[in-house]
Amino acid sequence: MTFTPLEALSLTAFVTVVTGLVVHALTKRNYVSHTECEERRVHVCSTLKAVQDDHAELRQDIKDRTNILFRMVRALIAHDKDMPDGIKAEILNETPGGK
Repeated sequence: MTFTPLEALSLTAFVTVVTGLVVHALTKRNYVSHTECEERRVHVCSTLKAVQDDHAELRQDIKDRTNILFRMVRALIAHDKDMPDGIKAEILNETPGGK
């Protein structure tokens, strides 16, 4: 069966319209209104802010604990009688992350 160019174009247009209508009918409930989008954005942003605040407190707590441990280790090294003074000075003068 052969089609003239006009028949082929008409058939293609018809199939395209039917496909578009089917896709629209299946997905039209997936669209979100502007107010729903804004409500979801506010909720997500507030949740993210709460998580970031909790993490900020946790980071500060870890930083404080690390500082205490660092000072304790320095005190142990400074008061160690068995360690030579040169090694003590080298350890105590070392900067974090390397020399």
